[in-house]
Amino acid sequence: MKTFYTFGGKLKKDLTILGSTGSIGVNALSIPTIDEKFTMLAFVAGRDVNNLSHQCIKFKPKYAVISDKEMYGELKNNLFGSGIEVKAGCDDVNEIASKTSDVVLSAISGSAGIEPTYCAINKTERLAIANKESIVVAGSLLFDKKINKKTNIVPVDSEHNAIHKLLNYTSRKNFKSIILTASGGPFLNTSVEDLSNVTLEDALKHPTWNMGKKITVDSSALINKGLELIEATYLFNISHEDITILVHPQSIIHAMISMHDGTTLSLMSKADMKIPISDAIFESDNAPIFGNLKTSDIKSLTFCDLDNKKFPTVNMARDAIDHGVSSIVTFNAASEVAVENFLSKKISFLDIYKVIGKSLEYSKKNKQKVLKNNIEHILRLNQKAKDFATKIIDEAL
Repeated sequence: MKTFYTFGGKLKKDLTILGSTGSIGVNALSIPTIDEKFTMLAFVAGRDVNNLSHQCIKFKPKYAVISDKEMYGELKNNLFGSGIEVKAGCDDVNEIASKTSDVVLSAISGSAGIEPTYCAINKTERLAIANKESIVVAGSLLFDKKINKKTNIVPVDSEHNAIHKLLNYTSRKNFKSIILTASGGPFLNTSVEDLSNVTLEDALKHPTWNMGKKITVDSSALINKGLELIEATYLFNISHEDITILVHPQSIIHAMISMHDGTTLSLMSKADMKIPISDAIFESDNAPIFGNLKTSDIKSLTFCDLDNKKFPTVNMARDAIDHGVSSIVTFNAASEVAVENFLSKKISFLDIYKVIGKSLEYSKKNKQKVLKNNIEHILRLNQKAKDFATKIIDEAL
């Protein structure tokens, strides 16, 4: 892989950010010392041409890519004279993702991030994944050693990143099971009956994390924990039966691993996404310094079991795993369509669960053969599942 040196003699690696204007990308670029440690190779965004332009002017990547072709002219004008090469469209996004880069941060939201993430495999030493859908939909490819021969995949999710770090502190042979924590979202103490009246504005008021709209609603409906459950099976090669979801409203303990020797390890930190992002993109000895928790922060840590009746998505994810890759793809696609329609106020909060449930039932009755080593085939299955979920909504559930 290429390396770059500053005039001060410091070693710098090149970094590509897929989704630079989203919450993960913005957090990454706000990390202290990031421009001291990295040469920016490429920034990729969806439609936010203004923020992409500002980022490019500040950090001067070699390439700026906007996936919406209609924004090309505006981006080109904004960056005129900068020397930055401007590209647009999905094909150009995939082309840039395929360029050799020391580190790639995959942070495009939703299914749009799957193919670019796959394109980065074997083109980068370190793939920091924040895009859940890449692992959920294409995990059978990303973690296939016959396909992925040299890319180290590091999770950015705070929970999975915590497990990743904890496993570095112990013997894998002693590893037994995983506990993923969940804040419980804004509706932790809302009754099942009252969920029928919650609004979009209510769902976007997350108590501990500041995130983009889609992932915030995912968290409110506990879809994110279903996706994270599936992710963990791929990332850590573990059965879903050995993964427990535990509600922890303070979001201080991000994950725990239980060991065969009777001990349990936990990782605690502030609810600051810059911490797991830093771990994922930096080498540990180059990571920036963040403030630790104070004793006053950890005097009251509470836990409770997840209410699977009120939040059925985790059990739906377990059911999808049991029925294979096509059902896993369906879980992802249906949840994405449902959340998009909730964000546009076309369906209610509880309708989200109905869309996912009906989609999974259809998937189980009409099993699709999956070509696990074929990204185009898996993406077609994902689109078919999204089309079916859309049909459910169009037919008024």
